[in-house]
Amino acid sequence: MNKRYYYQFDRRSRLITSIVITLAVLITLLVGYYESAYVTAWFISLVAGVGGLYVLSIPRFILVGEEAVEIHCVLELTTIRYDDLVSVRKLRKPEMKYCFPLLGSYGFFGYYGYYYNLRYWDLVKVYAGGWGHFVEMEDIYEQKYIVSCADPDTFVADIRHICDTRRAEPAPEATHTNTNENGT
Repeated sequence: MNKRYYYQFDRRSRLITSIVITLAVLITLLVGYYESAYVTAWFISLVAGVGGLYVLSIPRFILVGEEAVEIHCVLELTTIRYDDLVSVRKLRKPEMKYCFPLLGSYGFFGYYGYYYNLRYWDLVKVYAGGWGHFVEMEDIYEQKYIVSCADPDTFVADIRHICDTRRAEPAPEATHTNTNENGT
């Protein structure tokens, strides 16, 4: 089973993205017009570098595969094996009220990066196109991943079905040879 869940950017994310890009272009033009060439080159390099780092981490889709859940970004791939998953649950929008970005984006091509949850005092990794339809996945290492997709109920049901199926399969039997104290 290979099923893809695509991100959908919400209105706020599209608005913030367009405002940031417009401001970056306007500031670059103003700095280039009023300042010397050295400052212009420095500023353009800084904006291009920071913008490039953000663009490389934009979430694209989630793949529910045979062995793991894969979160695909432009240049980043996060793999969460089913054997490592402890819990998968749908989050309501108010539960994300106390999450603030530490290192990542809040609205520039989505919501992604490391966020700090003030309610539970822990660090979560967020991959969301819009601020809604959240699903939280926690692994055995207590790392929490929060993703968003268009149909979170089906996403959670698919992952739970695969995890239950994998746990219900009998483990391969090990071959043992019984020996007594004499080695026979």
